Amino acid sequence: MRESGGMDHPKDASRWEQLETRLLLLALVGMLGVSLANEVFDFASNPKFYFPMILLALLVIVRIADVTRDRIESIAIGTPLRTYDSQAEFYGGALPAINTAETNLLAVFTHTTSPLQHTIESRRYYAGTLRWVKKNPGKRSLHRVIRLPATSPDVQEWVDEQIRLANKIENYHVRVLRYPPGLELEGENFVVIDSREIFLGFEIAGREELRGFSIHDEKVARSFEQHFWELWRIADHNSQGIFTANLAHQTPQSA
Repeated sequence: MRESGGMDHPKDASRWEQLETRLLLLALVGMLGVSLANEVFDFASNPKFYFPMILLALLVIVRIADVTRDRIESIAIGTPLRTYDSQAEFYGGALPAINTAETNLLAVFTHTTSPLQHTIESRRYYAGTLRWVKKNPGKRSLHRVIRLPATSPDVQEWVDEQIRLANKIENYHVRVLRYPPGLELEGENFVVIDSREIFLGFEIAGREELRGFSIHDEKVARSFEQHFWELWRIADHNSQGIFTANLAHQTPQSA
């Protein structure tokens, strides 16, 4: 997605571009009208008279080509915002995006149950992230923050397995952020893909379902990267290789 060229808002940039195009077209129509009138009345026989019209025509052609290129890029990128109404849709949409990633994934897991107990799309997604990171360890990395309540018997086995895998896979990095008793997780799950795309999902209905969306925008992705690294910073490494944090006097970060 292209930057807005210093404008305060992308919509403002779009309006200026549309106005610029219309003014150029009006100027070109005016010059053509003058040219036709000159053919009839022959009031400007000097060839230099046509140079401004030629330059204006070239400018209009370049402008139209630029607009066409923008539209082609937009189609190639796809819809910048997509929504997902279920856990199956969310993880089903995230996996193909991850498979196209080239360098890094920053992921936050916030569930009270293991992905093995979720939908088949969820299981495929978490298995797919590990396949992705193993394919090219020299150029790829996966950082994952696992956020857990004070007690998490239904997910602990899966968490322990992720820690063991992180000790074996050199470019897979895991930290577990355990919240103190009485502080409920808000159910935020997200992954930032190559600093360009973000998938964000929230558990609802008593954690029985998940809703979410994805945004293909570098600025938004960078904001979530900062959020991720703050969560990563909060976690402290202890001698058992498990990452925990005392959040009794801290407020959890939110997107």
